[in-house]
Amino acid sequence: MVIHGPISVSRVVLSLFLFTTLIPFLISSVRSNTMVTIEEATISEIQQAFAENKLTSRQLVDFYLTRIEGLNPVLRGVVEVNPDARDLADEADRERASNRGRLGELHGIPVLLKDTIGTKDKLNTTAGSHALLGSAVGRDAGVVERLRKAGAVVLGKASMSEWYRIRSLDGVPNGWCARTGQGVNPYVPSQTPCGSSSGSAISVAANMVAVSLGTETHSSIICPSDHNSVVGLKPTVGLTSRAGVIPCAPRWDTIGPIGRTVADAVCVLDVIAGFDPRDDEATREVCKFIPDGGYKQFLNQEGLKGKRLGVVRSPFVDNLHDSLTAKTFEDHLNTLRERGAIVVDNLHIANVDKILNPAHSGELLVMVADFKTSINAYLKELINSPVRSLSDIIAFNENNPELEKLAEYGQQTFIEAEGTSGIGEKEREALEMMETLSKEGFEKLMKENELDAMVTPGSRASPIFAIGGYPAITVPAGYDTDGMPFGICFGGLRGAEPKLIEIAYGFEKATNVRRPPFSMFISIVSSEFSIREASVQEIRIAFKQSKLTSRKLVEFYLREIQRLNPVLRAVIEVNPDVLYLAEKADQERKAKAPVSKSWLHGIPILLKDNITTKDKLNTTAGSYALLGSVVPWDAGVVVKLRKAGAIILGKASLSEWAHFSSSNAPSGWCARGGQAVCPYVKSTDPCGSSTGSAVSVAANMAAVSLGTETDGSIICPSSSNSVVGFKPTVGLTSRGGVVPISPRQDTVGPICRTVSDAVYVLDAIVGYDPYDAVATKKASSYVPKGRYVQFLKADGLRGKRLGIIADPLFGFPNISGFSQLFEQSFHKLSSPVRSLPDVIAFNKKFSGLEKLYEYGQDILLEARKTNGINGLEKQALRKLTRASKVGFEMLMRKNKLDALVTPLAFIAPVLAAGGYPAINVPAGYDDDGVPYGICFGGLRGSEPKLIEIAYGFEQATKFRKPPSFKPWISINVLLADVLVPKLVSVKRGSLEDGPDQVNWAKRLDGEKGVVTNLQFYFHDTVSGPNPTAVRVAEASDTNNSLTLFGSLMMVDDPLTEGPDPSSKLVGRAQGLYGSAAQSDFGLIMALNYGFIDGIYNGSSISILGLNQAMHLVREMAIVGGTGLFRMARGYAIAKTYWMNPLTGNAIVGYNVTVVT
Repeated sequence: MVIHGPISVSRVVLSLFLFTTLIPFLISSVRSNTMVTIEEATISEIQQAFAENKLTSRQLVDFYLTRIEGLNPVLRGVVEVNPDARDLADEADRERASNRGRLGELHGIPVLLKDTIGTKDKLNTTAGSHALLGSAVGRDAGVVERLRKAGAVVLGKASMSEWYRIRSLDGVPNGWCARTGQGVNPYVPSQTPCGSSSGSAISVAANMVAVSLGTETHSSIICPSDHNSVVGLKPTVGLTSRAGVIPCAPRWDTIGPIGRTVADAVCVLDVIAGFDPRDDEATREVCKFIPDGGYKQFLNQEGLKGKRLGVVRSPFVDNLHDSLTAKTFEDHLNTLRERGAIVVDNLHIANVDKILNPAHSGELLVMVADFKTSINAYLKELINSPVRSLSDIIAFNENNPELEKLAEYGQQTFIEAEGTSGIGEKEREALEMMETLSKEGFEKLMKENELDAMVTPGSRASPIFAIGGYPAITVPAGYDTDGMPFGICFGGLRGAEPKLIEIAYGFEKATNVRRPPFSMFISIVSSEFSIREASVQEIRIAFKQSKLTSRKLVEFYLREIQRLNPVLRAVIEVNPDVLYLAEKADQERKAKAPVSKSWLHGIPILLKDNITTKDKLNTTAGSYALLGSVVPWDAGVVVKLRKAGAIILGKASLSEWAHFSSSNAPSGWCARGGQAVCPYVKSTDPCGSSTGSAVSVAANMAAVSLGTETDGSIICPSSSNSVVGFKPTVGLTSRGGVVPISPRQDTVGPICRTVSDAVYVLDAIVGYDPYDAVATKKASSYVPKGRYVQFLKADGLRGKRLGIIADPLFGFPNISGFSQLFEQSFHKLSSPVRSLPDVIAFNKKFSGLEKLYEYGQDILLEARKTNGINGLEKQALRKLTRASKVGFEMLMRKNKLDALVTPLAFIAPVLAAGGYPAINVPAGYDDDGVPYGICFGGLRGSEPKLIEIAYGFEQATKFRKPPSFKPWISINVLLADVLVPKLVSVKRGSLEDGPDQVNWAKRLDGEKGVVTNLQFYFHDTVSGPNPTAVRVAEASDTNNSLTLFGSLMMVDDPLTEGPDPSSKLVGRAQGLYGSAAQSDFGLIMALNYGFIDGIYNGSSISILGLNQAMHLVREMAIVGGTGLFRMARGYAIAKTYWMNPLTGNAIVGYNVTVVT
């Protein structure tokens, strides 16, 4: 809910206009229906697109094949793609074009099959093992025959847990098979995808296919569907044929659909259910449950009405404790009640603990014995096969240990199964016991309470459905704090599919929880890992998959710093030990040291240059006054970062003395680093004081960074540079060892490219610190158990009350006490300066170094006049406290707000005065490409709510994009970036800073020849309707080079007597100049300067040389000439007179000496 306050119209009209365009994102998300979007499309939507000639099966198959090509190298959800898939799609399109009657709902729809479902085509059927590679089945599996008859396109085979994990139940990981490796959960790659139908669920979840088939013996459809946020339907055993499917335990094996919606799963079930003479006994008995008209008729939005749903809390709910899953489950129970269901709570299943333990129920005993008998029978029926028995498979694995990773995962269960002799007395006793457990447990529960279904969170109830052959369906129900999906499962008695479908469909329509994965994998277009824009989570996955090392990561950032920092000026120093620290992290990860489990382990981080480090780095607040100072210890936050395994990459630039030196100094300027530049639009204010921290992260010169804020110093630069900035509650992070401004307002916080990265950093740096004991002890009560990562919820906006104001609020000056704080801080340093007067004196002594004449030091001088916190200051503090309580706090509490929402950093003074937290998230770019953010602020300790809101907004909008640099890094504009800061003292005028020269040439006779001095102005126009310089050639990698190495310009520039373009034309410069340097910007000039004025009309000089553009004054050689300048030699001095940094147009003054 968004609450608008009755506040006057803003004076910052443009910013608020931009801000208002974001409000709809906080209320709802809108989906366009104007074009066909295949991603997330349902079967019904696809069929409609077919019917309207907006889509063909061939296009659909091509889309999924492209997705598989891009995503599968990482997700590993697909074992094989059908080489005939496109031909089958073409055939479906032809049938659709020629058939005027109604075709089946699966006609032309691609389906993936679990790699145990046999197909008589060019695909293998291997259960994920190399042992069956090359085997040939006699005919399609029963379910495949039905799919083909319905017109479905068999797209390929899905990966799985090899041999249903029965090779080694304690060894083989869920989702791993030798043929593809480890399947990866597309939501949280570090979490399990579950199994054994892992690939079937992964592929549907990641939109690599429309629907898939899985198999289940014991949770193998329900669990992976639950873990990958898709719908999984386990039919009653025998409802679908198992003929032609590699068996696990035929008493419990069943084949079922996995889809993104209940309706899609039901469409598939309608096709594959029914009698099959090859699975006669099971399908004949169960086909009586199939209703006339099929299952689609039960897709009823009101399906929950009147249904009796049983809740067994122990152990399915109680074991969840106070987790998000438990809370969400309770919310869903309320939804079920609201939709007309009768929830029968607090029920019990007799002997439930025994049922849930396969070793105690007898399930495992029977499964192992059944497997040997059934797999031997299956293998003997194959037309061709490298193995013909379980003992052959065991031998194959022993002979191919590396191929099958035998040392890692073993085959103990195979060996145990080989030692069995079918169903003997023990197994029959176990079967009888399970039948009794089912009848006296689940069936009794259902019948005595007249239940239509039992409802449970997750997949823990699967053993109940397994041993009884009961049906179940899981529907996406939510996402845990780390983004991990979980489902809600409805299970019923045999043949209860109609009721389960009504219930599941009604729940799905009432909640609409499912969302597609938003992890890195869904944007991958190749298997190559890209560091640029990579999040902390993505980097950690790359570490885990051995695609990246900390050394390589650090080297990437060092190269980017070398490439970009000469212009952006965001980094003051690089840690000379950074490569050693990276190698140490790699060794720790290899040794699986405990520290390597931390989110930030091996991640490089830049620190604002007021955060102390006891290493080889300086801590100077951007000033030369502190250069060479030595600190006694790391800052408190640095201690925590090192403990978490983070790598200190270096120090980021800032507004000198956190902008408390001079009110005239621009944001982002410091004497040591110069003027930092926004990487999006260089002419815009990059804001400060944590400028370098924001710029470096925005430009991918660092993974993450730390900034500090007193009043807007994190929020503002984050907004201006399109990154996430998190200002914590004052005291939540230690200020110990940080150069202070005002500890009543100072706070240290992360600046990153994503909300999740900021939260990972925040989790590492929060907490008590004895060096900031009072503040951190008080604020540590706000830190939640489990820290802050648990609040990264994509649906975090749901139910939040957000207040929106229409006018910026302004803060209060806070200079009192500044002098006293500086004195205390300097006493802890071994430093060239020991007090605030020392700093002032240093600046006066080195006025050129510190640009005292340009910017002054008025704030430092004012601060020197103060005498700590006395009566007047205490009175002001009381006013600030009162203003916070009756202003911001009353606003928040009166309106029951979770956060106040403002554009840019307008709210910063209010948040500063009260020590309140805030987070900025990228929100867009104006017409000039200047970034702006949206800020969410809350009461002290409200970080959990702010994280939920910010993360929800970020995931709903995803506005951030990396800077392209192309609008302003061209040859001429780069000259401005490099030269303009050095030309601040150059005024408009002549080359000698005098009046415009009219007599542009002087000619003197000398002993060794005639010496001619020429002074004129060169007008280089690269933009507009009539450019005089155009690019005519470039190298393939030119645009990736900061110096645009390899670019070539053809010029026809006018030469004038004075700098004014309308002054007298004296000639033209024609020829070429190009970028000839890879690191230091330099232009090779090959130009003919032809003159048309006076006695020089018709004469020319030729210049060939390197124009060292990084230099204020450049010298080039005269290598020849014509007319009066025949046989000329000499030199030309060039000096930039003026440049437009937006267009790149420039005026260059020339002072030329020619000897003839």
